Amino acid sequence: MRYDNYAFTSASDLASVAYAIDKSDRISHALDLMEKHRVNQLLVMNEGEFTGILTKKGIARTLGASDDITKPASSLHVTKAMDDTFTVISGTLPIGEVNHLMERSEVLIVVNGQPVRWITFNEIVKASRPGGFAGEIMESPLTCSPFDRVTHTRRRMIDENAWWMVVVEDDKLVGIITENDIAKAMSQFRDVVRSYYQDSRVRKLLVDDIMIADIVFARTNTACVEVVEIMLKHDVEGVPVLDLTDTMVGVITQSTVLRKLD
Repeated sequence: MRYDNYAFTSASDLASVAYAIDKSDRISHALDLMEKHRVNQLLVMNEGEFTGILTKKGIARTLGASDDITKPASSLHVTKAMDDTFTVISGTLPIGEVNHLMERSEVLIVVNGQPVRWITFNEIVKASRPGGFAGEIMESPLTCSPFDRVTHTRRRMIDENAWWMVVVEDDKLVGIITENDIAKAMSQFRDVVRSYYQDSRVRKLLVDDIMIADIVFARTNTACVEVVEIMLKHDVEGVPVLDLTDTMVGVITQSTVLRKLD
């Protein structure tokens, strides 16, 4: 595969600088580092050795857990939210195998000398972009109603291993809801709701109360390369796809793109 007249043949050709944090650091510091370096993940180190991966997804799921509703990010350590199962690859691994691994792993750690580097979705799409149009590669969406309870929606996300869901009313796109939105909403209860009432208030929270209504989307006739640009520009893991009548018909996620790369 080629990009800008440069041939990418192995993992080393794609790998970029990996940013790290110590497992004893606080999640609030991790979020600051992610913001500073404009990344969604960090390597977790322990006494000079990497011991896990910390992602925004993992942080959101930790902050959104029922037993952590009242705990701000400043009170939790990295080890609480990190994933200690990770994929390590050699820098000599062929590009084709890298693509397949990325469908199942959010971050690939590339070990081929020092310093340790990584491959994420952003690095992959530098090497190749999918051809065709959004309507040709889109997948069936995971949807919910704006009137669904947030607790039920989050349970569905966990069961489906989904980071976000499309909010639809009468077949029309009205918003999206992510694990991050749920985590923020639940964490805010610590400041605005007395602990005695938090449980009942959380159970009454509706998707419409916290969903994002101002969202980016593609249409069935949007070129796939443009869909990728939208995802990178807005730092989102996927976009809803509408037909020419504004009916919600599908989604394109990072996994969708990886499966369709040339």
